Amino acid sequence: MKQNENQQGNDVFLDSCKKIYSGIITVGLLCVLLLFPLYYRDYYFDILESKYQFYYTIMLGMFGILLLMTMIFFAIDCLEFKMQYTKGVLRRFSLKEIRNTLTLADWFLVGFLITCIISTLHSPYLYEAFWGNEGRFTGLFLHLLYIIGFWAVSRLYQFKRWHGYAFLIVAMLPLLFGITDYFKMDILHFKVEISKEDMDSFTSTFGNINTYATFVGIIFGCFSALFVTETKLWKTVLYYAGYLITVIAMIMGNSDNAVFALGVVFAFLPLYAFQTRRGVERYLLLVSGFALGARIVSVIDASMEGQVVWLYGFFGSFIRNSKLKIMAPTGYLAALMVHIVRMRDKQGDKESLGLRGVKVWGILLVICFLAGAFVLYDANIGGNSERYGALEKYLKFSDEWGTYRGLIWRITLESYKNQPLGNQLLGHGLDTFGVMTKAYRGETSRICGQVFDSAHNEYLQYLVTVGPVGLLAYLGFFAAALKIMLQKKPVGQWGLTISLGIGCYLAQAFVTINLPIVTPIMWMLLSMGVAICRKQTIPD
Repeated sequence: MKQNENQQGNDVFLDSCKKIYSGIITVGLLCVLLLFPLYYRDYYFDILESKYQFYYTIMLGMFGILLLMTMIFFAIDCLEFKMQYTKGVLRRFSLKEIRNTLTLADWFLVGFLITCIISTLHSPYLYEAFWGNEGRFTGLFLHLLYIIGFWAVSRLYQFKRWHGYAFLIVAMLPLLFGITDYFKMDILHFKVEISKEDMDSFTSTFGNINTYATFVGIIFGCFSALFVTETKLWKTVLYYAGYLITVIAMIMGNSDNAVFALGVVFAFLPLYAFQTRRGVERYLLLVSGFALGARIVSVIDASMEGQVVWLYGFFGSFIRNSKLKIMAPTGYLAALMVHIVRMRDKQGDKESLGLRGVKVWGILLVICFLAGAFVLYDANIGGNSERYGALEKYLKFSDEWGTYRGLIWRITLESYKNQPLGNQLLGHGLDTFGVMTKAYRGETSRICGQVFDSAHNEYLQYLVTVGPVGLLAYLGFFAAALKIMLQKKPVGQWGLTISLGIGCYLAQAFVTINLPIVTPIMWMLLSMGVAICRKQTIPD
């Protein structure tokens, strides 16, 4: 009897610890997901510094409270339970048990952390590599917050659906601000002191339109997955409305970077959706919705010329395409036909397509990939770029490609090649890219009037700052984490939702900068997704 009472007391203590830890994590997570996207101080003039300071304040506060509560729990454990729980935790990290404690994602993250530390200590600019003060504040300090935060959230956080809903609802506000900026309304007065030349390059509460596009891409991926997987009609309607708003915000954001998010969703979502007829129908509605959003922007662009931001690049060409008028009706008609076929079999005997649709789509993806590789080869090495007409500027790489991303990528690889062997293997130090390429500042100023402190490609940036081992560990971590989220069937909707949002971020990372403006949101969502998939059920 006494033993049962002791066991009950132990269970109450353990449950209380879990609830308190989860509550602390929840507050920190919601601050990052709900407040951080909207936070600013001096408009665009210190948007990077202000968001960076807001983020590290929240994270350090969360870590501090977690540490304090751990010390209190340790004291109680020592006094009441003879260190039973402390010994149990330490036992999990013994050589015998550590394989069952750490996942593959954890091992990759450990490798990434070690390479970051070694790279920082090896860097000729140790102080700058730690704080990132010569770049975009993405030094070792910020990476420690990301990594420790991931381990804390993925282990201790208890997901509730309203957390996800709240994030998506709040995310609509920056998108709506971006839409009003397209109409040159500036309702938040961010652009009062911005020069006319730079005014259209900044939007919403994120600053540069490329950074804004990264955030929009995450939301685009989330709404796409939720719409395809939802079974309740009223939720489906709301998700589709959110999706349409996101599409319009993406197009009006005027950044070609968003095309990479489109590619991820429209290329890879069918690998899940095409297992059922309903999934095919929903996918067709997504494609049609994008065409509809583009058509809406097209009408506004034509009727309010001079009163709205001029759209250029991919989206500018797309909304002015003469065939756009028929794209949405054609897509909706195709979706209707699939719906009729579905309704003819109300028993659902033929709802499932098995893996047939997925296999067919997978084959098409492989063919498209090979064709794309050939076109890039033909346009660049083969010297036949002129045969692709208007697409030549996108297919042929040069210094001018991607608003001078071609220039900075060339400089990145040249600088890396000229580094000593030690720096090539261990990296030059996190966020010391600007120092490493200082000799090229005269050239970049002469060619495009800019000085670059980032490679404008997250993967190239990690290659030169933490070395090839660090880059591979970084990629391995995301691959393993995404696998965790995609494998868990009981939480398939939210696992897929967050995975697709993260996938959109990772795709845009090929042409953008790792900044403490959107990247903290990505890391928190990733941590949340892994935490969800460690559980078998989701509380309401």
